[in-house]
Amino acid sequence: MAKIRVFADTNVILEACRTGCWTAIGSHFALETVEKCVEETLTGNPEDPRHVPVLAAALKAGLAGQHPVTRKHIAALVLAHPACGVLDDGEKHLLAWLLASKLLPSPAIVVTTADKAALVAAHGLGWLDGVVSLESLARQAGVGRVKLEALALQYREDWLSGIKTKIRLGIIP
Repeated sequence: MAKIRVFADTNVILEACRTGCWTAIGSHFALETVEKCVEETLTGNPEDPRHVPVLAAALKAGLAGQHPVTRKHIAALVLAHPACGVLDDGEKHLLAWLLASKLLPSPAIVVTTADKAALVAAHGLGWLDGVVSLESLARQAGVGRVKLEALALQYREDWLSGIKTKIRLGIIP
């Protein structure tokens, strides 16, 4: 049976690496992202106390795919959903590639992000049901309780479920 394809944004990749979940998730799922998210993951200010150092070899070893995004992809996304114009580059590139690839919605493909604006955009594109939490992925990959408890709030299932409900009810526009 083919692995479920998981498309992850920069923050999810960083959190998976920070908590030691990256390898387990990469073994269980076909992790994919876009070039911009890889670039963002591997850069940052090492002096920042929140900086998560990630080795390029470890990152790429866990990825089943790294996709290029063109200006045409981004323009098509912003035309389809104008609110996407304000997304951070990583999320914008990821959603643009997914839109151009016409892969969603699909039960064999999921997206993971902890960015509220990206979740609102996913809803506008009809993909909100295909967004899952990092916690859910980690549980399915057999990650232990200690690592699961180390996940920051916005990467947990309860947080994502609450945000999805608020988006569907129009509380978060």
